[in-house]
Amino acid sequence: MEHIRGVNLGGWFVLESWMRPALFEGLTGPDETHFMQNHPNPHQALEQHYQTFITEADFQYLKARNITQVRLPVPWWFLGTDLYHRSKEHIDRAFEYANRYGIQILLDLHTAPGCQNGFDNGGITGVIDWPKDKKNIDQTIKVLKSLASLYHENNAFVGIEVLNEPHSSIDIDIILDFYERSYQEIRKITQKLIVFHDAFRPKLDVWKTFFKNKDNVAFDLHLYHCFDERIINGGELNHLKVVIEERHQMIQKLSKFVRVIVGEWSLGLRESKMDFKDPFSHDLFVRLLADLQLYVYNQAFGFYFWNYKIDRESHLNWDMRRMIEADLLPENY
Repeated sequence: MEHIRGVNLGGWFVLESWMRPALFEGLTGPDETHFMQNHPNPHQALEQHYQTFITEADFQYLKARNITQVRLPVPWWFLGTDLYHRSKEHIDRAFEYANRYGIQILLDLHTAPGCQNGFDNGGITGVIDWPKDKKNIDQTIKVLKSLASLYHENNAFVGIEVLNEPHSSIDIDIILDFYERSYQEIRKITQKLIVFHDAFRPKLDVWKTFFKNKDNVAFDLHLYHCFDERIINGGELNHLKVVIEERHQMIQKLSKFVRVIVGEWSLGLRESKMDFKDPFSHDLFVRLLADLQLYVYNQAFGFYFWNYKIDRESHLNWDMRRMIEADLLPENY
């Protein structure tokens, strides 16, 4: 498998209101559960969203810039439920476009029954019931088996990530048991790549044991600059120092026993905490932070920028396409 230099297609099949606020106009909740419960015509709105948020032209754009790998977040309800809308046929279409333009897809199970993190990206905010009931975990594995069975023979399918961002409060033994069961069940279907998120605890000693004797796997780290107060309040140079001294060393250490993927990273910053004297200084810093992250994350097995697209005028630093057009990210990274 080739080295990964890719981008996430987030916000397409798992809604987050901040990524396309017009879709949530008149609603107060930020997640897909709230959307389905409160939108006057949620199924119709989602059909329109699926067809317009990412199109064939976007796959053409990626191919033209030599970006041949995407991480595709999908929900556990992709086949539809009494509440949630079915997206399977649109995921099929994503694979059609990917094959047409020579792009590989890492499927990422972004939500789980009961919610694994309480975030909007988990499908419902403020709820972390996934680990509280074995039925939730069993159902998650069933969904993974369905996804693997449906797509493992597709030429564009490069692998599957078993669960996005399980919360740091969940007992690590529950997560490890789920990971082990997922690995064993997926391996009955395919030998393609299986990815495991670090559960926000990348430095635990247990990972070395977990990854021992596992074939074609990778460890997913999500490395941001706008959530950790220690980074936010440390000044501009601290952002650079964290990348060079902490993240580089961590990637090198982990890479001794498992391939590392930075499955999500961005240039999102808490700019109110920063002191740029003029727009020129601001852009210099953003380019420097971009290049530095690219250099360090390229030492890993690969990386995916979050996100390809943010459908609003603000949040430029999260939008790969607009960042390239603004000359803040290299065109062919």
